[in-house]
Amino acid sequence: MTVIRSRVAKRYALALFEAALEANKLEVVESDLHLIEQEYQQVEDLQKLIDSPVISNTVKRTVVTEVFQNRLDPITFDMLVLLIEKNREKYLPGVIMYFRELLDEHRGILRADLYSVVPLTESQLQHLKKRLDALTGKNVIITQHIDPELLGGFTIRINDTVFDSSLKHQLEKLRENLVRAS
Repeated sequence: MTVIRSRVAKRYALALFEAALEANKLEVVESDLHLIEQEYQQVEDLQKLIDSPVISNTVKRTVVTEVFQNRLDPITFDMLVLLIEKNREKYLPGVIMYFRELLDEHRGILRADLYSVVPLTESQLQHLKKRLDALTGKNVIITQHIDPELLGGFTIRINDTVFDSSLKHQLEKLRENLVRAS
């Protein structure tokens, strides 16, 4: 699923989030969006249908109705149909992504990506999580990634903020300082 970050996707996600919140159906809509995402990724014909600019909205709506109407909450289904009717179905992955971000924010969750050469131990992860929780004031969920290019240390990315304590970064800074001193 190619995610298009846009104000359009953000607006649809916000409208969906507010409707789900008002109806007390945040978890239901979250589950629905997960189902849509899974179907999109696993059923190639559905991908082609949604992504095709040649297939008419009428055909797309008919197929989406057959596949999803009885499986989704009306709030989610109506949003999906609205995207198709407004020729904005290409924003669906972005809507899903932004909805999850709004849901995380509502729940006080912040997601962090941790990059290291080797996986951190459970106790190291817990210690890091406690520090990030205290620093951000949120419940930080850490996802580990292995990156052999770091040489050592680690890098943490939270949204647009990067904490870089990798050996590679430290060596680059040392080299820059040596060049400046010359």
